[in-house]
Amino acid sequence: MLTEEQLNKFEEDGYLVIKDFINNEKCEELKTEIDNVIETNNFLDQVKTISVFLADENSAKAADEYFLTSVDKIRPFLESKAKEILEKNDKSVKIFNKIGHALHALNPKFKEVTFDSKVKEIFESIGYKKPIVCQSMYIFKQPFIGGEVQPHQDGSYLYTEPLKVTGIWIALEDCTSHNGCLEFIPGSHKGPLVTRFIRNPNKEEFEAGKHLIYTNGIPKFSYDDSKFIPAEVKKGDAILIDGLVVHRSAPNLSPNSRNIYTFHVYDSDNVDFSKENWMEPNSISFLPLNEN
Repeated sequence: MLTEEQLNKFEEDGYLVIKDFINNEKCEELKTEIDNVIETNNFLDQVKTISVFLADENSAKAADEYFLTSVDKIRPFLESKAKEILEKNDKSVKIFNKIGHALHALNPKFKEVTFDSKVKEIFESIGYKKPIVCQSMYIFKQPFIGGEVQPHQDGSYLYTEPLKVTGIWIALEDCTSHNGCLEFIPGSHKGPLVTRFIRNPNKEEFEAGKHLIYTNGIPKFSYDDSKFIPAEVKKGDAILIDGLVVHRSAPNLSPNSRNIYTFHVYDSDNVDFSKENWMEPNSISFLPLNEN
């Protein structure tokens, strides 16, 4: 269970670093397992058929469809520089950005970590009555090419009414300012949700391939850089992330990767998971935390 001091810190800042959440052995086990996932699913053989890194209109439509149908599957997503690397036939550089979005449901080793008693105790501590795990991701942040993540709020992508969404972000390697650790604006969770990322309600546009939109257009955040605080963590540490807190991560220009495993939970007790969300509830990947 979280201590009173930890709960107060989470309430004050909107995020909380939890030291030694999993041990080094478990970190290595998950890193080995993701390599097995890539190999057994022949992801490297499939990458040339994945359109998520192409820029033309037809590929953008295919990318949306690929993304939308990944909810209950284990699928690879590529770094923005993947096309350039593939064209050079450079097989020495890893090109995966992340693997999502149902590792917690379909892979036993990731499921074990997600539904560990320690996780259940955390959500009990923060008052969740009927927690549902709805998505999970393994994020690589590859050396030299790991992409920047712009400031955002997780509630924009996983909206509930009222908003009650929390993420757990587990460092499988040391995460520093050099390799793209998370950065937060403490207390920003007390502000409003800036925008939402939803399925396009315009049926004509949706059928034409414009599947996903921001409610306020593509967000152009103008946050004061000085307000962001780096959350450097050690291998095995975790960060609890409120759905409203503003956070980002810089590109990884270092020779060190920044592998992490993350998943999101919402409270289904008197809470509606918005039908406008990009992600649609299903029986495979929307799993009650306390029943697994």
